Amino acid sequence: MRIYFVRHGKTQWNLERRLQGQFGDSALLPESYAEIAKVRDFLSAVSFDKVFVSPKKRAIDTALHLTDLPLHPDMRLAEWNFGLVEGMKIDDAIAKYPHEMWASRYQLADFDGSAFGAESVAAVLARFDSLYEDSQAFDTVLWVGHGATGTAGMRHLAGFPIDELRAAGGLDNNTVTILENGKLIEWNRKP
Repeated sequence: MRIYFVRHGKTQWNLERRLQGQFGDSALLPESYAEIAKVRDFLSAVSFDKVFVSPKKRAIDTALHLTDLPLHPDMRLAEWNFGLVEGMKIDDAIAKYPHEMWASRYQLADFDGSAFGAESVAAVLARFDSLYEDSQAFDTVLWVGHGATGTAGMRHLAGFPIDELRAAGGLDNNTVTILENGKLIEWNRKP
């Protein structure tokens, strides 16, 4: 089985360096559509059996411009629930919760966002395990999702231990990551 994971296009909140999380959802920037078209061209030779997409508008809008296939919204691809820091500027969240925010970006083994009501690492990884299990029924699937969950989830599915989930950095907007039978074939490729 082969999974193509695409992080959604860049949004206004990405530009403002705000934490969108699971409940924030700003619009795609106008220039994102040209980048999404490049990703579509890159994926044009691939025949997908099913397209799973986060139910957030930024992910659905991205997926609608990537493929003409039916979309299957799935909460398991939703962004990390960052609780009370969602909507905050990243620098403000770092100032208020320095250890937690550092761990969320660099060392997920040390991340505990309970101080601000964030979802646990284990919960995010369980979502990706469950979707991976359901995707086994297909040869080739497209997942359209988000940066924080996509980074942790895809590296987890590739067998990296929790202390290495952020070792390659986070996924950029409009990039393609490919996992084939549990092996990472492509990471964060910008077409």
